[in-house]
Amino acid sequence: GGHLPALIIRVDLASRSVFVRPVATTVPKGRSLELWYIGQGKAPKSMGLVDRDAMKIRLPGGARIEKATFAVTVEPKGGSPTGGPTGPIVYSGELLKE
Repeated sequence: GGHLPALIIRVDLASRSVFVRPVATTVPKGRSLELWYIGQGKAPKSMGLVDRDAMKIRLPGGARIEKATFAVTVEPKGGSPTGGPTGPIVYSGELLKE
């Protein structure tokens, strides 16, 4: 097993919306999963917590998608206390143009 994507992220450039759909994500007990947008050569920006439900998030202002990576880290319950990722990266991927 293990060939299913953990989550599917679709970006609509026209509306600058990011659609996140968890597929096979598991949240460790007492922790939170946090989604990060990482622009090329830039510090990660939090896009919020990933839950079991699909969600829609706005892209960070000035975000450029061409060379962006999205990553999910395991954080303390409620999200990172520092504003940056503190836990291990459990999922990451670059965007593919559809």
